[in-house]
Amino acid sequence: MARVKPYGLAGAGLCRRNVLVGGASLGLMAFTLAGCASSGASLYTLAVVPGQAQAGGPRFVEVRLPSIASGLDRDRIVTADSGYRLSVSSTDAWSDSLASQIGHALAGDLAQRLPGTGVFVENDAAAADPQVYVELSVSRFSTGPSGHVELDAMLSVQPAAAGAPYGQGTLQRISLSGPAGGSTMSMVQGLSQLLGQLADVAAGQIRLLPPDAPNATAAAAAQDAAQSAPSSAQGHHK
Repeated sequence: MARVKPYGLAGAGLCRRNVLVGGASLGLMAFTLAGCASSGASLYTLAVVPGQAQAGGPRFVEVRLPSIASGLDRDRIVTADSGYRLSVSSTDAWSDSLASQIGHALAGDLAQRLPGTGVFVENDAAAADPQVYVELSVSRFSTGPSGHVELDAMLSVQPAAAGAPYGQGTLQRISLSGPAGGSTMSMVQGLSQLLGQLADVAAGQIRLLPPDAPNATAAAAAQDAAQSAPSSAQGHHK
């Protein structure tokens, strides 16, 4: 059984402080994006952005920790990617690892767009088995050559059963461009908006997955039957 901390599923015995409610999340946006001055750097964090609620999602969705291109995976913020040269801020840093930042922001975005679904990030701490896995591989997450914020990623949405991927899902390359980057503040705001747009795509794909993936008991029974089939056939042959 996966150990997870769901976002967005009201009730179900979950601690209220672990639940992202749309209004509360948006109320935090100005605070979290403001950055905190410290002795060495200003710290920035991504924020959840509003989106259109979509009914009909599964009970639980797990967002896997995203894989991040090595050039982006650093404490200091990559402010620009010209295609040949990365520009890294000397004064501005992420408040947490970029993979964790993106994973939790995406989980919050999905929770807003799928209000009946509990959304959590891999390795968070509460207990549930997901019906869907969302995976993201990020290759660009900064201001691009045009001066506008850009997000390039591979998005995978796959049904799950008994705590493992099951059946056939979707794999899609996502390339998004937003407003001009300008300052670090405006860039982080723009990147948060692009993650919200990516969440719109992911939420739509989640709703299209077949709802009849087997539960944990059925999946385990099917696995046991498959393992015992050869020995049964051999005994019948004798």
